[in-house]
Amino acid sequence: MKSIVGKSVTVVLLLAVAGGLAAWLVFGDKISAGGSGGKLAALSGEPQTVSPLTAPVERGSVQQTVTGVGEVKPLETVKLRPADSWHWLQSFDAPLNKRVAAGETLVTYANGEKWAAPYDLVVTSRELPEKNKGAVTKDDHYIEVQRIDTVSVTMEVSEKDLGLLSEGQSVKVKLGSDNGRECDGTISNINEVGTYGATGSKFTVTVKVPNDGSIKLGMSANLSITVAEASDVLTVPVSAVIGAGDDKFVQVYDLASGEQRAEPVTTGISNGTMVEVSGEGLKEGDLVVLNEAEPAGGGFSEGDAEEGPITVTPVLE
Repeated sequence: MKSIVGKSVTVVLLLAVAGGLAAWLVFGDKISAGGSGGKLAALSGEPQTVSPLTAPVERGSVQQTVTGVGEVKPLETVKLRPADSWHWLQSFDAPLNKRVAAGETLVTYANGEKWAAPYDLVVTSRELPEKNKGAVTKDDHYIEVQRIDTVSVTMEVSEKDLGLLSEGQSVKVKLGSDNGRECDGTISNINEVGTYGATGSKFTVTVKVPNDGSIKLGMSANLSITVAEASDVLTVPVSAVIGAGDDKFVQVYDLASGEQRAEPVTTGISNGTMVEVSGEGLKEGDLVVLNEAEPAGGGFSEGDAEEGPITVTPVLE
């Protein structure tokens, strides 16, 4: 009996040694580095701190803009009529749907006089007698034109932005089909009557744009109106600011210690991506935590900010 027990103990010990050796071969490189505070902690299932997503506090400029899109249209569509009561028509000289520069001939009369374009325009239709077969009269005949020496673009503006705009305000107009070419325009009219919809009321704003002859009717246009601007100020990404009203703060991250601290801030102008901030404990170069991984149905709360860095617990397979 003692012989059997002794053999059993020997077998168990051999199995234990074999198991330990196998574990060392598989995990030896992992448990040897860093001791109990290094990779051994990962194997033991202890939480590991993951650095949060951050961005530096920058000094620069920020602009608040109102933007919109529209289509290039003529400044006006009118019917031009001859100045005199009548003239015998010799020829109609202007092409349809082509640019006619100011001063170029529209009509030549039999007596040699000419009817010239008063401004850059496009002729869209005409009501004239046949060549050499009738007189042109100002009561019966006309040339319908679209004025293009200055063109217009209309955009829809929400009621929350309406108070930021005024007639005469400068507008940057980028022609979408012209590789980002930018022109200067001016707000010429703001409709007093809006249109109500599911997202609120919209108001039509008309922008005049001088045309050097290269802007064509029907082009698409992107409009940007600067309504506020700040320079030489501290800025952070919008997602770094937590809270609302007078109770706003950012989480400043210390890279060396891995700790965070809440710094109260006052916000200023925002362009939707970056926002102007000021605070006694905030300086250029500080790292602020970005709150972009928000849970569904809610934002990053003040309570979330106080919990510190996110932790993960590895699972051993």
